[in-house]
Amino acid sequence: QLEADVNPHRVVIDMTNSDAVAEYYDRWMASGVDLISPSRKVAAGPLEKYKKTMEIQKSNFVNWQYESSVGSALPILTTLRDLIETVDEVHKIRGSVSGTFAYVLSLLSEETSFSEALGAAIEKGFTEKDIKEDLMGLDVARKIVILARQIGMDIELDDVEVESFLTEELASKEEITMDDIKTLDAGMLEKFKAAEAEDRVLRYKFEIERDTGKCRAFLTSVDKTDPLYRLKNIENLVAFETDRYTASPLIVKGAAAGPELAASGIFSDLLRCTRAYVMERN
Repeated sequence: QLEADVNPHRVVIDMTNSDAVAEYYDRWMASGVDLISPSRKVAAGPLEKYKKTMEIQKSNFVNWQYESSVGSALPILTTLRDLIETVDEVHKIRGSVSGTFAYVLSLLSEETSFSEALGAAIEKGFTEKDIKEDLMGLDVARKIVILARQIGMDIELDDVEVESFLTEELASKEEITMDDIKTLDAGMLEKFKAAEAEDRVLRYKFEIERDTGKCRAFLTSVDKTDPLYRLKNIENLVAFETDRYTASPLIVKGAAAGPELAASGIFSDLLRCTRAYVMERN
């Protein structure tokens, strides 16, 4: 039906987390169909598949927008592309791109356990459908892959060093329960107290270093000199260190958790497509 449609402007928005749907990306774009994909199946998928899809997108002059795959409605990829297209050299990207753990770690205290804070995040719809994606760091790792590939790093998901919140035993379970998560409470409380004793706060941080090729996500404590110290409960923050931004990084920061913001980011991607159509007509 899409291929038979004579409308010059056709858009597919992939709201799924499906490998089967992702298999259609190349065919759609080869047929001149624009694509919006909050799904990370291709953008953070196998490198060979990603490169093939990028070639098809460029050779068919179609839009492939996936801004919302990294920071919901935040202009993280847009900012990064602007830096690249204006011939700035990006050396390091760091910050926090997990709305789930921004929220959970902001609630964590001696009164509120890790499992209680995570339960609250689940109720608000901040987590992935499969909570293991968050707890094993896979959600953040995929976002790291997307960002790293934008600056020319040929990395796979397995190349990202990820610190998991889960023990190997819990990670091997097909499904984990709240009782499983409660077993993490004591250890997380200990880390919270250790950070608090040094006037620091816990953050789930990521770093991408282009010069060394190192990409990682890890739980750490930060002091007041780190931009992540003032991260609010549902915020993401990404700092770009470049040739231009050396003394002080370029920072994109703002709320990035919840269905409303996700929907806003997807709609922004759609509007970017419409602006491209207007430029074509002019």
